[in-house]
Amino acid sequence: MSFLAYSFVKDDTKSEIPSLTKRESKVRAADQIVRLNPDIFGDVILHASDISLLIDTAGLILEVIYNSENKKLGNIEQWRTKNIRDFITKESREKLEGILNLSSDGNEKIKKDIIQLNHIKTGDEDFPIQYSIHPTGVKNQILLFGRDLTQIALAQQELMKTQLKFEREYDRYRSFDTKYRVLLEQCGSAFIIVDEKGQVIDFNKKAATLLEENELNKIALENLFNQGTSTDILNELDRLNKSNPPNALTITLKKHNKEVQIRGTFFRSNDGIHTLIRLNNSSSQKVSHSKEKHYLADLFQKTADAFVFIDEVGKIVDTNESFLTLSENPNIDELIGKSFSDFLRNSATDLKILTDNSKRLGKIRNYATDFITMFGSKIPVTISSTWVSNEDDDFYGFILRDSSNIEFEKQNDNEQHSWEATTKLVGSAPLKELVAQTGDIAERICLQTALNLTNNNKVAAADLLSLSRQSLYVKLRKHNLLDNKD
Repeated sequence: MSFLAYSFVKDDTKSEIPSLTKRESKVRAADQIVRLNPDIFGDVILHASDISLLIDTAGLILEVIYNSENKKLGNIEQWRTKNIRDFITKESREKLEGILNLSSDGNEKIKKDIIQLNHIKTGDEDFPIQYSIHPTGVKNQILLFGRDLTQIALAQQELMKTQLKFEREYDRYRSFDTKYRVLLEQCGSAFIIVDEKGQVIDFNKKAATLLEENELNKIALENLFNQGTSTDILNELDRLNKSNPPNALTITLKKHNKEVQIRGTFFRSNDGIHTLIRLNNSSSQKVSHSKEKHYLADLFQKTADAFVFIDEVGKIVDTNESFLTLSENPNIDELIGKSFSDFLRNSATDLKILTDNSKRLGKIRNYATDFITMFGSKIPVTISSTWVSNEDDDFYGFILRDSSNIEFEKQNDNEQHSWEATTKLVGSAPLKELVAQTGDIAERICLQTALNLTNNNKVAAADLLSLSRQSLYVKLRKHNLLDNKD
């Protein structure tokens, strides 16, 4: 090519070889390419890009070359002879207009040699194409070489979803960790958490104060207490935890030879079995019995009302003499460890109502049910309960009062009222209608009573009346006893 200029580079070991400048090399390569067969040139463009467009400065698509095997692009053939604006989204038009305006001004040095346009595909999501922009040398014509970014966009979306998921999980973790830390520090007892080897992995400030250690992490139990190895201590806690009722382990501190009481709660996590150990200063338990405590103990044993204490799983841990009388059982040892639900008319239902409401509200009063004695007798009682949580234990206290006389009086009053109301209707309607109406009154009274006894708990009320939930709602609706929210 005669228009090419050659320069020569001096090499001491080789003969002088002509070398082309960067621009001359580019011109030479272009000259060779344009000599290619048009079909071959089209294949080159096709393999170099997913889609290539020849457009004018008005946006008209003069020619289109695309990979027909890429089904994700849709029907690109229809683009030919149409305006490119019809096939891009609104947010992409501003970027396109900037390119077209520069080209129409005859400025071949386009500021952006790369542009991304989002194309519209009928009945599907948009798909992004990244174009490289090339002036053709022909006035008002631009060549666009495009690469399909669909897979990259999908990968970016998945990455974004994963990132957002991680962020949400991290926020949940932080929220949980904060709540856990607040609970651990604000609870009344000293706590340490140890792994299955007996090494401390977490603790609260009360535990550090009680053990007189600033840092407890990774300290083994055997280095804190005089009770053999860490495994020995954990095994003993497990044994005492399975006893009925569970007992505390009295143990001495290795550092100060001071007695403390510890209780263990075992649980499984992702990295093995852990133990939550609650510590109490043993000396604080050895308090003298004051006169007031003596009075309370006397009141507990001699009061006419029946007292009973149960643990969190509903097992009896202590009673007074009045409860023994009420249950017709003279031996307290036979009652300890029995489920309190065995003495209630509705068994587990009554116990759940009492414990759940006591724990939620702190205490409840005058819950009416039947008490089942040792010999199967039913005694109507009202129960008041209290939930107590302290450093030593969590338990429920119940006071049971025989309400036979009260129920008898109420029954008589209700019967008298019903009788008077019924007698006033005699002569105004046939006997059959009077009986039916009286039955409706009785049904309404029973439904209202069940709702009152269960604190408007529909499930419990259905159990009390031996009805299905559907039947209960039908009857409640019949007597206009449903709340607006129901």
